[in-house]
Amino acid sequence: MTLADSTPWLYAALAQLRQLEQDGAVVAGIGDLRIADRTAMTARLLFSFINVADLPAPVVSPVSGGSLSVIWSLGEKEVKFSCFPDGQALYFQCEDDDVLKDGIVDLGTADSARTALKWMLQP
Repeated sequence: MTLADSTPWLYAALAQLRQLEQDGAVVAGIGDLRIADRTAMTARLLFSFINVADLPAPVVSPVSGGSLSVIWSLGEKEVKFSCFPDGQALYFQCEDDDVLKDGIVDLGTADSARTALKWMLQP
């Protein structure tokens, strides 16, 4: 079994990331929406940590300054990850647009990313 078979959201997330890497531009009045190489590597590492199969496809969006936002939504719950050009990633557990918990994703282990997403799947 391949990783894409066990995590069906992964293909969509990687495809969105690749498209952003190819299409990024400086948009007048909005900002620099190019994705930094290190940001993309951080996002790919983050995706590799997440072996939670029952997730919907995330929305992957550029953030001015070379950063990236990855948002999983399920009902009133959302888990948002922000990946930055310095290699850091943050997570935000949200419900009804309120941040309930946030923190730094430890890119040396998968626990913080997985735990946040497993929280979203709880009834």
